[in-house]
Amino acid sequence: MAQTPPPLGPSLVPPRPDREDPVSRPLFAAFVLATVVAVVLGVLAIVALLRAPSSAGGLDAAAPSSVSSTAAPSTSTITPSPSISPTVRPKVDGAFRFLERVGGSPVRWNPCDPITYAINTAGASSDVRPDLRQALSRVTRATGIEFRSVGRTRETFIRAYQRMRFEGVIGKAALVVIWVDHADYQAILRRLSDPRPSLAFAKTMKGVYVDQDQYFGGLIVMDADATARYGFGDFYAHGAVLLHELGHIMGLDHVRDPDQLMYSGRYPNFGLHAYGPGDLEGLRRLGMDAGCLD
Repeated sequence: MAQTPPPLGPSLVPPRPDREDPVSRPLFAAFVLATVVAVVLGVLAIVALLRAPSSAGGLDAAAPSSVSSTAAPSTSTITPSPSISPTVRPKVDGAFRFLERVGGSPVRWNPCDPITYAINTAGASSDVRPDLRQALSRVTRATGIEFRSVGRTRETFIRAYQRMRFEGVIGKAALVVIWVDHADYQAILRRLSDPRPSLAFAKTMKGVYVDQDQYFGGLIVMDADATARYGFGDFYAHGAVLLHELGHIMGLDHVRDPDQLMYSGRYPNFGLHAYGPGDLEGLRRLGMDAGCLD
């Protein structure tokens, strides 16, 4: 006997084609939302790749060559502030030399004590003090070391040399600058057995034992007749010669670079009338930047 099929319950009745399934509506919305999010993330990733710096150049490639790599900006669109950029010093390799070294460090004055000085102008025909004051001021700017005048002296080169060598400088000037006429200058050179032609010379005195790393005294002798053109007009002018000899007093030796005032050779730069970049770097390393000495 034929059986009658059971009635279909509400859950088994398929929806009408013209009516939306109430269960599929939230699923469809979730699908659309997920698609939109995926598209947005994809676009953002592409933009980030396009804006990232090239891996071949790196951060240093985007930075100016004069700025330290440690201070380079993270992108090439940022300009470092001049107020925080590191000081860029000129390349001065071989442009300065030190007179003496002890333990690998240059012999120098204690920059935390002023250098007292006295002058003997008996052989000068004109007032030499303005050039000396200017020269000392330039050395102070380069080193941070102060100079303090203690007036005039009658000490000759030989007397001042003997006093510094055997008696020290206690109560006396640590630096003595002496002007003599040409005849007396030549007599001093003969006594020193120094046949080299010169306009002036400098002599430094350093300590002994634990103090052998520092200078305590110095002498400058100027040929007043040979340096009669006062001022700083050229390499052989009175003021420029003073700068050269003061460079020796501070601890600088001669160099072969004609663009430095400490140059010694047959072909000087006659237009040079101030310390060059090598001179200044050497003086800086002999001054306050190197720290105090005991």
